[in-house]
Amino acid sequence: MNIATSEPSLYQLSQDMDDPLTPQSVGAETLKSYISSIIELLIKEQLQVTIWVKFPQTKSWLPQIQRLQREGNVERIIICSSEISYSGLSLLKETSAKTSIISVGLNQNSTLQRESFLIVSAANFCSLVLAQWQKSKIQINSSGKRLQQPYLEMVSSFLPQKITPILKGIKQTIISGANLIEEDFSIDPDLEVKSGLLSKLILQQVSQNETLQSALNSISKTSHIPEQSSTVLGLQEDFLDNLVQELRSPITHMKTALSLLESKQIKGEQRQRYLKMVSDECERQNSLVSGLLELLQLDTPTEAEYLRLDDIVPGIVSTYQPLAEEKEIQLGYTIPANLPPISCPLPWFRQIIINLLNNSLQFTPAEGRVFVQAALKKETQQVEILVMDTGVGIPSKEINKVFKGFYRTKPTTEEKVTRAGLGLTLVKQLIQRCGGTISVNSKLNKGTTFKILMPAIPLELT
Repeated sequence: MNIATSEPSLYQLSQDMDDPLTPQSVGAETLKSYISSIIELLIKEQLQVTIWVKFPQTKSWLPQIQRLQREGNVERIIICSSEISYSGLSLLKETSAKTSIISVGLNQNSTLQRESFLIVSAANFCSLVLAQWQKSKIQINSSGKRLQQPYLEMVSSFLPQKITPILKGIKQTIISGANLIEEDFSIDPDLEVKSGLLSKLILQQVSQNETLQSALNSISKTSHIPEQSSTVLGLQEDFLDNLVQELRSPITHMKTALSLLESKQIKGEQRQRYLKMVSDECERQNSLVSGLLELLQLDTPTEAEYLRLDDIVPGIVSTYQPLAEEKEIQLGYTIPANLPPISCPLPWFRQIIINLLNNSLQFTPAEGRVFVQAALKKETQQVEILVMDTGVGIPSKEINKVFKGFYRTKPTTEEKVTRAGLGLTLVKQLIQRCGGTISVNSKLNKGTTFKILMPAIPLELT
């Protein structure tokens, strides 16, 4: 989602060109990985470069830039910042005396503060990576904790005629800094990046994923787990086989893009399309790793708590109201105040409801409805929690697959699916570890209902 603004914006400048750069929605880790790949290339090839950099607020790129100072052949680093006093400047000056550090102050408007970039200029190589945080996609719970990583809109290019306008845009936003000459704000329009350098850049991403796939293949082949037995995650043995398959597909797609980018006939728009293919697959890999880390954390000892649903569910649902309104979905809940408590670690229960709400909102079209309700089943002394939607539904032959991992329903938009399909696997594991059960009922184009049953805790015990 592009954010309309009258304030200076380098990202908006990239979209206002006659031939705008193609934006890609990515996570912070994917952006950081892409920056790392470029820096790794500069170090390996020992390219003599000048770089412009504006760090994200987390300063997460700083270690890579310091490594480039130590091991690379960087002549100048031009640090751009919207901060009055940039905290990372002294660290960069201490890292290497051979590199000239130039500090530039930019306009302190809120839009520029949400933008970060890395621009590389060399005799036979140039690149641009520019990203803008999308505030409307950040979700915070009632305690102030971020529910998911904010998304970024990222553009990239290796074409001088695309990078020079961004440099000119930076020049217009400078309010203070060292002496810079006119040549600093342009790149030779006749410069042509060698296709071999681009191939090496993408190959680094592919190699990292192949290493992970090879390790998992080895684990899968050498593990002697009895049939239908459980791993440490409480998952069946075939989970590893499915994991290897999930890793193999993105690697194949990235290899295809790599081979196409090596062609001298590939230019402009086609090159951007293949680079987007690689970016999408990297985002998918990042989602997969994040999901696996959440599953691994299940074996960390966690203390159960007595939870009252009317104290917790309203706050979680209200967090998603802005997102529901943006998607034109009606979101609501009914939680009786006299329900007995349930026993579950609070972070686990939040994760359960958050994942189910995310799932329902993702697959419910505009003018649909998502609803959470709870009730006491007196005959079994269980608390029943229903998360219902009027979304696309799940085919009956696939109902049994939704909790097994890596299952993905077709989304309601044309957006490419980069999720790992581990959210419902995590939900089921959390519920089972709290002594509960979860089931699903769904009809195509009618909607889906997830039913959770948790043991009710007698009030006298609390």
